[in-house]
Amino acid sequence: MQPANLTQTLQALYRQSKPLIIAEKLPATTAQTERTGISVDKLTPGQEVTATVQEQVSPGLFKVQIAGQVMQMRLPGQLQAGTTMTLKVESISPHLMFSIFASSAPIATQEQISSASRLLSNLAELPLGRTLIESSSGHPVWPTAGAAPDSKQLAAGLKDALANSGLFYESHQAQWVRGERSTAQLLIEPQNQSSPQSDYPVAAVPDKSTAQSALPISKELLPLVQQQLHTLETHQLTWTGQIWPEQTMQWEIQGQPERHSMQPEDRQWSTEMELALPNLGDVHARLVYNQGGIRLTLQGADAASVALFNRRLQGLAATLADAGVPLTGALIEKT
Repeated sequence: MQPANLTQTLQALYRQSKPLIIAEKLPATTAQTERTGISVDKLTPGQEVTATVQEQVSPGLFKVQIAGQVMQMRLPGQLQAGTTMTLKVESISPHLMFSIFASSAPIATQEQISSASRLLSNLAELPLGRTLIESSSGHPVWPTAGAAPDSKQLAAGLKDALANSGLFYESHQAQWVRGERSTAQLLIEPQNQSSPQSDYPVAAVPDKSTAQSALPISKELLPLVQQQLHTLETHQLTWTGQIWPEQTMQWEIQGQPERHSMQPEDRQWSTEMELALPNLGDVHARLVYNQGGIRLTLQGADAASVALFNRRLQGLAATLADAGVPLTGALIEKT
């Protein structure tokens, strides 16, 4: 499945490869123009000019001198007076617009943004049918063989299996900053299990800044970054691993994309589970959940399994109701 919207966005970032900055002219004196020999009014698209930061007017807004004239423009980063930049003229009408080509201060330049967007665009374009997360621990979610799992502990274990997959690492970093997640929790994710230096093949990026454009991502993490991009685009993922000793489960989760007109209570989630059980055979369960409750579709391998599921359906509905989750519909059928 091609993530078209995400790919188009990343390709646009790669094509632009630079932040565009609108400059607002401030009154200039004739003497300033005569000293530089350059007039802002005579700049042409593609021309490179030197700019010097004079002062910060307000957060993100600076006075900058270009070609003998003082201008106001919004710039990234915390820049100090005296910082010099090489700007490239992108347009002169209807607004005078520049891009940052190089800077004496550590801000994102054209080459750095190009390298990052090119990497992400290439990863997003690679074919990936679905985001498949395999259990990284190698241990069953419910470790005790021969004992019926506790439903609450099993649910917590499945939650941890997803949380520790690395798929949500950046949001977990934000939680860590806010004190909502411990350092120990963060360290068990794959991003902290690999080599910190980048071994991404930057030679595949044929531009003059190749040597400086390596991203801090190790080669073994590239598939995970690709999975993050596809999850962001498709709103779905699949986890596979041992649910209890010697019992493999495939678990798929899909969220309905949010729309501006959608109320939170209208958003719908679905989850599917597939197991090959020793006594019941192949079992497939699909649950569709929203704020109103759960709809269940349960498929068994034979008539005996279907009959057993039907006999236990009333008890399942009662258990869900006790948990505050009404069963709004159920379909039990043979595969």
